[in-house]
Amino acid sequence: MAARLSTDERVQIVSWNAEFANIQEVIRQWKKTFISQPPHKDTIRNVVKRFKETGSVHDRPRSGRSRSVVTEAAIENVRKKLEETSNLSIRVGALELGMSTGSYQRAVVEAGFRRFRPCKVQELSDEDFTRRKEFCLTMLALFNENPSMVDKIVWSDESKFMLNGTVNRHNCCYYAYSNQHQLLPVINSKDGVMVWCGLTSKGLMGPYFFDTSVTGETYVAMLQNFMWPLMKYRGLYFQQDGAPPHYSLIARSWLNEKFPNRWIGRGGPIKWPARSPDLTPPDFFLWGYLKDIVYKKRPSTCDELRSQIEQACAEIGKDMIARACQSVPSRLNRCLELEGRQLT
Repeated sequence: MAARLSTDERVQIVSWNAEFANIQEVIRQWKKTFISQPPHKDTIRNVVKRFKETGSVHDRPRSGRSRSVVTEAAIENVRKKLEETSNLSIRVGALELGMSTGSYQRAVVEAGFRRFRPCKVQELSDEDFTRRKEFCLTMLALFNENPSMVDKIVWSDESKFMLNGTVNRHNCCYYAYSNQHQLLPVINSKDGVMVWCGLTSKGLMGPYFFDTSVTGETYVAMLQNFMWPLMKYRGLYFQQDGAPPHYSLIARSWLNEKFPNRWIGRGGPIKWPARSPDLTPPDFFLWGYLKDIVYKKRPSTCDELRSQIEQACAEIGKDMIARACQSVPSRLNRCLELEGRQLT
């Protein structure tokens, strides 16, 4: 219900709706940001409608019995407890302090704490920060020189979709005054399919499924026989990360021939910074969005998994893809503001 949402949560809903104009995407962003269940679609619509009508995310005052007041002493006790143990559950914290779970939750809010999900990120070194800043400056200079270039880049990546789905983080949270970006280890599994997709502001290329392991030879075969025929015109740029098959001599030779001085990657004319999934649309947008859709119905076989991936790709909106690709310059600017640190 809208009445149970905090002011910050309502503001976030309005912000996401303004950015994506899609309720399903608002729900996906909620799952990535908050540990609680996302609000119902009707609740999201009501929050947005109220903001459009009044310019405020707050409800009108309601009559009825007010909630009990949490004392300053209780708030201080909760503050000390969470500063000592940030990942303490509500039930355990309330039990240890002799409070009801409702009063404990209100005290957490009054103390200024928020709940955060751990982010799966790769640790960066000082050299990584430098390379990321250099890449941001290079790309922003190209965008300033040619604003239409943002619509002429094929952002590409592979991702492994597992039969066992994604990591369940429902009961994994911590409390802090601000997001401390704690890390969460990734669990691997053998059963799944490897998928390649390419994104441009005009739409989606793929999915392409690798029947064998991804090597330099199989990767170039995909580029030559699948991706290249989909190119509407030859003035596009091509982006890839620094995975070993991408850096193979055969792959770089092919890219130098087909995209002379117009490809982004390890060893390319435009150097791609390692460990930067937050800067490429397949990573910060596509894979999470697709997996949320694909795993609504847990597949039991790899063939079923492939079918669900194909259906999800066919249903994704072109406007969402365009907004993700066109958001890259703002993400590059944000990365510079953060001195090369990851965006979350």
